[in-house]
Amino acid sequence: MKLPEPWWATLPRTNFGSSRTEERLAALVLAGRKRATVWDARHENPTAPGMQWVVTVKERPVAVIETVRVQQRSFHSIDTAFAFEEGEGDRTLAFWRSTHEAYFRSEGNFAPDMMLWSEHFRLIEVLDPALAAAADTHVAAEQAEGEALTASLQKIETRELP
Repeated sequence: MKLPEPWWATLPRTNFGSSRTEERLAALVLAGRKRATVWDARHENPTAPGMQWVVTVKERPVAVIETVRVQQRSFHSIDTAFAFEEGEGDRTLAFWRSTHEAYFRSEGNFAPDMMLWSEHFRLIEVLDPALAAAADTHVAAEQAEGEALTASLQKIETRELP
């Protein structure tokens, strides 16, 4: 006897970050810490408020999220509040700018005035209880790495002052 497919089986799928970071970023979603994301506005915007998505890690479903708001913004207009909602690192704007600039440079497209799609979303359902159980460990590691990067950025800024 074949089991019925889960209610979310036909939803579109998405993941966050690169193959190296997708598990941690998905864990941040499961922990309720990551509630926003951005992507290069040169790419299509596949989402709209009310749409639901299955978040995956290596194609494994881990959560269902719902888009709350999506808009276009320039890189340099991302503010402290958005950086906090994105939930990465130590949630500071300095961390956000540093890591996102590095990411977009690695993709071959960075400019301070580049346009981004910015999306706010909410967690609807946890599909991977094991990753949810490990989420606090991922959050602690993300916070520690963020604090270390922000501290090193502050040291660099201090050395550059006249």
